[in-house]
Amino acid sequence: MNRGTFVIAAAVLAAAAPAVSAHAQTERELTLEQALEMGKKRNKSMVVEQARLAQVQTQLSSAWAMLLPTIAAQGKYTRNYAEFFFPGGVMTDPMTMMQVQGPGLLIQPINQLDGVVSFNAPLIVPAAYPGLKSVKANIASAEANYDLSETNVLYAVAQAFYASAVSDEVVTARRSNIQVAKATLDNAKTRLAAGTVTKVDVDRAELAMIRSEQAEREARQGRQQAYIGLATLIQIEGPFHVKAPESLPPLPPQQPLPDVLQLRPEFRALELSARAADLQAKTDAWKWSPSISAFGNARKFNYDNFARNRYSWAVGVQLDWVIFDGGSRDAQRHLADAQMEEALARVEVLKDNIRDDLINQRSLVDTKRQGVFAAVRAVELAKETIELVRTQYEAGTVTQVDLLNVQDSLVNSQEALAQLRFDLAVADLAYRKSAGTFPPR
Repeated sequence: MNRGTFVIAAAVLAAAAPAVSAHAQTERELTLEQALEMGKKRNKSMVVEQARLAQVQTQLSSAWAMLLPTIAAQGKYTRNYAEFFFPGGVMTDPMTMMQVQGPGLLIQPINQLDGVVSFNAPLIVPAAYPGLKSVKANIASAEANYDLSETNVLYAVAQAFYASAVSDEVVTARRSNIQVAKATLDNAKTRLAAGTVTKVDVDRAELAMIRSEQAEREARQGRQQAYIGLATLIQIEGPFHVKAPESLPPLPPQQPLPDVLQLRPEFRALELSARAADLQAKTDAWKWSPSISAFGNARKFNYDNFARNRYSWAVGVQLDWVIFDGGSRDAQRHLADAQMEEALARVEVLKDNIRDDLINQRSLVDTKRQGVFAAVRAVELAKETIELVRTQYEAGTVTQVDLLNVQDSLVNSQEALAQLRFDLAVADLAYRKSAGTFPPR
């Protein structure tokens, strides 16, 4: 190698080394807690839900408008076709006893200016108060539904997190299988050279090697899909790898049903919806009563009124009472009553579903835990078996088919263990979601 080639090669290696090091440094480790926090803050579906909640919260301002005064101002310029002026009468001055012309009235100037400020203040509006409470209950129900949406999004994030973790374990198992298959292939080639086996044994070992490599490629593809799904949910940038909990989740404690119901956001949403419908029915009933409000206005202009002033003002109180409206108020009240009955019926249905879910999910968690213990033991036995069969194969007491079958059993046991760990994690999530303790708030 000449000096120029050596310099170029050294430069390439120097440029590549920091790149590899930087890649290793930028690949971050992601825990479940971090993933949930990112999902809560960055998930695009949550942005949509926040916008919906903001829309509902604006209804409170509209409800308050029925109880707050309104103030309006108006300025107007008018160009009249002619001026209209009432001349004043002739008067005798008592001091000088001379006749003088009295002041006139400018009724209509050519350039007319008007300014008005008016207000209207509700004093007694019986239907507004339960209506305001109904709007507040609807907003609280929307906030509970927002919590439910957040729970569903974070539940999907946790599922994607555990799917990524199990995909890592599957890839590890597949790579381990490649090493086992390679050792079997090397052994077969050595024994073929010694004349103790036939070419068929080498072909079988090579076929097992090819299958193991293809299975490893498929496992890597599955892991890539799992990581892409998780990255989309939490909107994370750059390379990362998940860090699954090392120990199994503890068996969750049993909780009384009344406590669980208060923790479930959908239950709170239904209860608040029923309360809002009941208050709306009362609002529609109170619409039969009259309402009393105060009003007033002040005007300023550049012409005279009959009081010889260029301003005016007035205040008063008015009563409004809709005696008959064709049955519209009663129809709205009946609709609100029906909506309340629907919400209460859905509350009872949800109670039964939650009670059943708690029993079933807790039983499922216990079953999956026992399954993980059994799978761990199965992997240990499969490892012991493959070592024993490999020794027997080298001694010539078992066939190569037996060895390949044991290799497949080991890989299947490792994948089954990874799948059961995933199933246990998801079952634990489902139970905590049913109990209202996921996500922790």
